[in-house]
Amino acid sequence: MRRTTEASQQEGGAGIRTFVCIEVPPTVKARIEALQGTLRRSGVPISWVKPANIHLTIKFLGDVAASRIADVSRAVERACQAVSVFDITVAGAGCFPSLKSPRVLWVGLDPMPDALRRLHANIEAELEREGFAREARGFAPHLTMARVRDPFKARPTVEALLAAGFAAETFSATEVIVMRSDLHPSGSIYAPQAVVALSVFH
Repeated sequence: MRRTTEASQQEGGAGIRTFVCIEVPPTVKARIEALQGTLRRSGVPISWVKPANIHLTIKFLGDVAASRIADVSRAVERACQAVSVFDITVAGAGCFPSLKSPRVLWVGLDPMPDALRRLHANIEAELEREGFAREARGFAPHLTMARVRDPFKARPTVEALLAAGFAAETFSATEVIVMRSDLHPSGSIYAPQAVVALSVFH
């Protein structure tokens, strides 16, 4: 079942920055916020993601014409039909692309659920049918907590992150969101365009 917001009904040629994601619970966001607070003490120029904006991205689409958001939502709905509600365990922390040149700080999943791998594959396939290109890189699901401005200066912060880690916490993924992202000077503002429930049958 899909719930569609009013925003997704608007027509127009302007591109809407769009991605497909799974929401994470407040308890996980609160723990990430606490970890961010600890790492901020280094004073390194790092762009920290607002805890409210932390999510698990499955597919980033970039700018999508407003008239095509409904197509994206239907594709995601088809992709979710064969996937039941499943558990995700958030655990561990690291950086991309490497410790020597960190650009993104993240909290990871351990392990990656088979259901999430299948959901990602379904979404890629259904969106490709709608004319959206597949992601060239392999699927590496994570929760982005910061973006690094100066990789060299950030090394101590990254080392502190790896030392702190992130103790495991499990939650149930029950729905997939087609999300709009509007860029503002104060940061990104997200607005769901459609919310698709996963199956409750196993």
